[in-house]
Amino acid sequence: MVKKNTSWGGRFKKQTAEKAQKFSSSINVDKKLYKEDISGSVAYAEALQSAGVINKSELAKIKSGLKQIKQKIESDKFNWQEALEDVHMNIESALEKIIGSAAKKLHTGRSRNDQVVTDLKLHLLEKSKEIKSCITDLLEVLVLKAESEVDTLMPGFTHMQIAQPITLGHHLMAWFEMLSRDLDRFEECEIRLKISPLGSGALAGNKFKINRMKLAKSLGFSEITKNSIDAVSDRDYVIEMLFNISLMGVHLSRISEELIIWSSSQFDYVDLPEELCTGSSIMPQKKNPDMAELVRGGSSKTIGNLVTLLSLIKNQPLSYNRDNQEDKGPLFDSIEYALGSLDITTAMIAGAEFNHDSMLTDVYDGHICATDLAEYLVMKGIPFRDAHAISGKAVQLAETSDLLLSELSLKDLKKLNALIEKDVFKHLDPLKSITSKSSIGGTAPSQVLKQIAHAKDKLKL
Repeated sequence: MVKKNTSWGGRFKKQTAEKAQKFSSSINVDKKLYKEDISGSVAYAEALQSAGVINKSELAKIKSGLKQIKQKIESDKFNWQEALEDVHMNIESALEKIIGSAAKKLHTGRSRNDQVVTDLKLHLLEKSKEIKSCITDLLEVLVLKAESEVDTLMPGFTHMQIAQPITLGHHLMAWFEMLSRDLDRFEECEIRLKISPLGSGALAGNKFKINRMKLAKSLGFSEITKNSIDAVSDRDYVIEMLFNISLMGVHLSRISEELIIWSSSQFDYVDLPEELCTGSSIMPQKKNPDMAELVRGGSSKTIGNLVTLLSLIKNQPLSYNRDNQEDKGPLFDSIEYALGSLDITTAMIAGAEFNHDSMLTDVYDGHICATDLAEYLVMKGIPFRDAHAISGKAVQLAETSDLLLSELSLKDLKKLNALIEKDVFKHLDPLKSITSKSSIGGTAPSQVLKQIAHAKDKLKL
C-alpha cells in the first residue's frame, strides 16, 4: 500500500493499492503542463483574493511559492512523485511544503476538472501558435520556389498517368493551397481554445463569487464557458486540434509521396538535399529519401490519435470521467509530429533542386496535348463529345504509327476531320497549351504569378 493522497483521501479508510496508484498516475505525461498549471494557479489565487477568500499576504506567499516551484522544475530539481497522481497535485503538495497552510486555500472552489481543461487549452494555444509559425515558414519557402519555377514546364498527372502540361510553379502553389487551408483551420480553432472553463468547479459551478470573466482575461482568454457541466467534460478542442494536425499530416504525406516519387531514378524530377537523405547499410550507391518517408509514415499515427480521442469520448456520460486522462498522450504525440514534420519538410523543399530537363522530356514524350486537340476542334464548331472521339482517333493513329501526336502530318489529321488546318500544330505545342490555360487558378504563368502575388499578400512578404 502507498500513502493516502491528502487531496481526496479523507473519506477513505484504506490506502490506495500500489498497483492502482501506478496504473492511474499520469504524471509522466501531464507534467508537460507545469507552466500552464502554475499560470492558472497564480491567476486563480488573484481571483480568490479579489473575492475575499484569501488575503494579500496569503496571495503573496502563494505567488512566491509557485515561482520557486517553477524555477525548480526548469532547473530539473523538482521531485515529481507518482503517488500524487498528476501535475496539479504535485505542484499543490510542493507549494504546501514551501509556504504552509496558505497553500491549502488555493484549491477553494476549484476542481482538477476545470483546472486541467484550463491548463490544456492554454497549452494548445501556445502549441497552435508554434504550429502556425512552422506552417508559415513552409508556405514562404513554397511561394519563393514557385516564383522561381513559374515558367518551368512539367507534366501534370491524373491516375499517375501523364495528363496535361502544367508548370512546376503551378504545382508548388497547389501544395501552398493545401497548407494554407491548414493554417486557416488552426486560426479558427483558436477561437474556441480562447474560451475559459476556469471557475466551473467540479461540474456545478463556483459559490465564491469569482469574477470569471476577469479571471479569463488575466490568462489571455477572450470568453468564458456558458455551462459548467459541459465546460469540464468537453474535449472538442482536443479532437479539433487532432483533426487539424491529422489533415495537415495527410497533406504533408501527399507532398512527401510526390517528393519520393520525383526523386526516384525512374522520374529524376528532383534532387533532395544530401544532408536530409540516408544511405544503405549494404548498397553503397543508395541515396534514400528517408525524411520524406518518415513524414509520410508518421502522418498515419496522427490519424490513429484522432480516432483514439473520438473513441475515448463517444460513450462517456456527462460530466467528467477519468477516461479523459488518456487524452494527453495522443495529443502530445501528434503535436510533436506536427512540429517536426513541418520543420523537415520546409528544409527538404528549400534545398530541393529540380531537374528541368527530365520534366521537359516527359512533357514531350506522349500525347500530352490530346485535350488541346479536342478543344481546337470545339473552336471549329464541333461538339465536345465528337471532338473528344476525333482526338482519341488521332491518338490511336499516332500510337499505331509510333509517332507523337504533334508528329502526325496535316494530311493524316485532315483524314480524321476536314476542318483541321495547319494552325492545329500550335495547339499541339505544350508551351502554347499552358499559356492558353489562363482562367483564374489556371497553369498559365500569368495566372500563377497572380496566385503567387495573392499568397505573398496573405503572408505579408
